[in-house]
Amino acid sequence: MACFLMAMGIASTTTAFAHKIDAKYHINWLNMLLWGGSAGLALEHVAHGEIVGSFPFLTAVSEGNTMGMLGEIATTGTAMVAACVATWAVMVWVANRHSADASTKAATQ
Repeated sequence: MACFLMAMGIASTTTAFAHKIDAKYHINWLNMLLWGGSAGLALEHVAHGEIVGSFPFLTAVSEGNTMGMLGEIATTGTAMVAACVATWAVMVWVANRHSADASTKAATQ
């Protein structure tokens, strides 16, 4: 229904504050994961008729299933964001570890 809205909200926040986050955290990677996931899911929802071009845009709301939609945002959206953050955290850890290993090797040679 609208689970992509959770990731889109987080992506908006991380994009807005990206300039304040240290480069070693590669926040742009997290932004790409979140925006890409949001765009992909939004496109899928449009293809399946869950998002329409007229107000209220989400068929769940027009059908009176607003609480179900909010529940999906809370559960599926949170799981999607958690998966993106976990993937990003592993990527950052590997990149920073690799960078530290390369610096150590260069310093000893």
